[in-house]
Amino acid sequence: MRFLVTAGNTRERIDDVRDWGNIFTGNTGFAIAQALVKLGEVDLVTSNPAHLAQVHAEGLPTFHAFEFHSHADLRSLLEERMTNEKYDAVFMTAAIADYRPVRTFAVVKQEKGDRPGEERWIVQDVQAGKVKSTHKQIAILGEPTEKLIDLFRGAWNYKGILVKFKLEVGLSREELIRVASASRVASAADYLVANTLDMVHGAEAGAYLLSDKDPEWVPRAKLASRLVDLVRHGNR
Repeated sequence: MRFLVTAGNTRERIDDVRDWGNIFTGNTGFAIAQALVKLGEVDLVTSNPAHLAQVHAEGLPTFHAFEFHSHADLRSLLEERMTNEKYDAVFMTAAIADYRPVRTFAVVKQEKGDRPGEERWIVQDVQAGKVKSTHKQIAILGEPTEKLIDLFRGAWNYKGILVKFKLEVGLSREELIRVASASRVASAADYLVANTLDMVHGAEAGAYLLSDKDPEWVPRAKLASRLVDLVRHGNR
């Protein structure tokens, strides 16, 4: 069997020396990849240098690591992998930026709009190789990035097991399950691992495993082995 696991976060350039991203390190994806090696070959696509170094140091012939940094890097790598390899299961754990910075502006003036929460801004384009630090305020314009998870069933015509990961902030258990269940269906994923930020750390850390069956709570320490069990027994 062969598996593809993405892990880590994407970093998107604001200018030539600055970027934005998120706080996630890819440890969950790395743990899943390590557990899957017992079943077959694993292609780990990660942005975490420590994980790359560990895979290379271990030198297992069935454990392969590929590096990405940005959304564009990841998309290119995934397209290459999906074109040239056949996977039994794909685990999309990577924390991918929802927006890409496209321009930086200095804020010249802000004033209230006609409706609650509405503002009118006058800005000046200050994009540069290095945006100057002399501006009192700056605003960074972002545009949505492509949803890579949706390319598997669409552009890449992938038929194997697809596991999606989703993190939310400030939702109740019921809201999380409702939102995540809809997300799983929208991406045609077989499984979706859903949690909120306060479920990531601590003694009670874990996530909900969603499928076409009832939601299942899985403690963080057991998540990798639970996902391996699903693959081992061929559950779809």
